[in-house]
Amino acid sequence: MTYDAQNRLRWSAWSRCESSFSLWLVPNLPGVFVLGEEIIAPGETGALGVRRMLAVLKIEAAEDLGRAISRLFAAASPIRERLQNANCFIRYAVVTDDAEREAVRAALDNWLAGAEAATASSPQPHPTEGVTAHPVPLPAGF
Repeated sequence: MTYDAQNRLRWSAWSRCESSFSLWLVPNLPGVFVLGEEIIAPGETGALGVRRMLAVLKIEAAEDLGRAISRLFAAASPIRERLQNANCFIRYAVVTDDAEREAVRAALDNWLAGAEAATASSPQPHPTEGVTAHPVPLPAGF
């Protein structure tokens, strides 16, 4: 597994998913990746200068990051059309140990489930009010 000085995973920067060619530098190594779609923050309109967020679409552990991410663009992929029509981004971390890779994926899944639960349980604000956020902390290093 690749760690930084604080003993956290070294995640890549977010990269735009325009085609499989836009991700040709993804290594053919084991790891974990997260796919997100850019959305407008709740309560915002489509005007310039709005807050934008990334909604997590997929979290996956893979034996070969390059191949797994390339498969997202394959004709048979259920997510292919979304990648082509939305502003999607991806980031990954190389994790060579099988057990650690699965632990990272599980931690991200748990984080996502907690974030979804917090969102579902928060009261819905009046449309003219700001959204009350109940953030769930991200896993270390993410």
